[in-house]
Amino acid sequence: MKKTLRLLVICPLLVFLAACIGLSSVTPPPPTVPAQLPTNTAFSPGVTTLPPTEVVIPPTETPAPGLPVVIYQLHMLDQSNGWGWTSQADETSRILRTQDGGVTWSDVSPQGQALTPYASSFLDAQTAWIALYDPAADSSALLRTVDGGQTWVSLPQKDLQNAYYDFTSPNDGVAETAGVGAGNLYLNLYSSNDGGASWTPILIAAPDSEPGLPDGTIHLCNICGDSLYYDPERLVITYGDLASDPGGVVRLSVSTDLGQSWKDLNLPLPDGKYADGLVAPKAPVFFGSEGLLPVSIGKYDADGALVYSVLALYLTRDGGQGWSQAPAILENTVGFFDSPQILSPEEAFIRCGKNLCVTRDGAQTWQTLPDGLDFDLNSSGAYVFQYEFVDPAQGWAVVSDGADFQLWKSSDGGVTWIQLAPRLIQ
Repeated sequence: MKKTLRLLVICPLLVFLAACIGLSSVTPPPPTVPAQLPTNTAFSPGVTTLPPTEVVIPPTETPAPGLPVVIYQLHMLDQSNGWGWTSQADETSRILRTQDGGVTWSDVSPQGQALTPYASSFLDAQTAWIALYDPAADSSALLRTVDGGQTWVSLPQKDLQNAYYDFTSPNDGVAETAGVGAGNLYLNLYSSNDGGASWTPILIAAPDSEPGLPDGTIHLCNICGDSLYYDPERLVITYGDLASDPGGVVRLSVSTDLGQSWKDLNLPLPDGKYADGLVAPKAPVFFGSEGLLPVSIGKYDADGALVYSVLALYLTRDGGQGWSQAPAILENTVGFFDSPQILSPEEAFIRCGKNLCVTRDGAQTWQTLPDGLDFDLNSSGAYVFQYEFVDPAQGWAVVSDGADFQLWKSSDGGVTWIQLAPRLIQ
């Protein structure tokens, strides 16, 4: 199996931006779960943080074993290992760890910290980072563990306020900061080679230079459906037209030299009846030189009623320089605010109405899985607000009606689901 390139994705349309960083199938949690990060309206790239204060924070005392625990969100790494979040009466969150696929959990929260699940990065069963933000002091910090949460090290983030993080190794990571205002989005990226202790600006040259912007700043439209993808091999900017008339094409810009040169592409929409739709491309997903670009296409009538909402996948085999449309168009999708979970160039899952749909042949065909859990984001009852697969068979889903939360698991690729009864252990 080819290893997926981990990436940093900025998806400004979503209220819960962290859902776009490596968890593309996650939707915003109910309001009872603290999840939203205050937007950073200022940016000042070009500064590397001071050496961190190495403070080792022990975990809090683990509650009594056997106590049931409610899982609000989770990030599974493989069939057995994963991280999860629960909430306390004061609406602060606790971070948990499982080693048996979600049946039992250990509380590994650092002591004395009010945690929120935004911007966290989970590399493996031992290594994780949690971002902290104190709005009263307007200060940020990054907590890092390399022993599965037994101990945490605090890394002050003096010059990276309200950042989002993604790490590809115990040492190497990328951070993103964003400034938002009047429909504009200003993005800056930073790299770390010491596990998040210090950061250096990634000086990207934007496709269109703008006087007065700091070096490395990318200016996108915050209400159009624009997004930025970055990895060490390439940059991809996708442009949506949700704030304009339909453009009739899928627009993107690709660079392999940090923006010193850009290649602009206009990909044709599916023939026929979708040519008048509004386009919201998602950030692409790459597996080496192979990649998939999900594109949501939708249309509303004069009364605001949805006429159609479909998903098209575009495929590349040359690192994003050229793209071709996969033949199968998936209808009845949730729309502009939902992204598929892509596991490989062949396999992807996405919501389709109340069902879950899957392709196992690179969108040559799509299959609607049998009725089981309700995947409709507009459901008035209990629905799946987060789902995640670690391979084509093993998947988890968090179901809620806004008050009660349930954890479910599938071992046959979403065909059938069983409810788990998670509990805490020592």
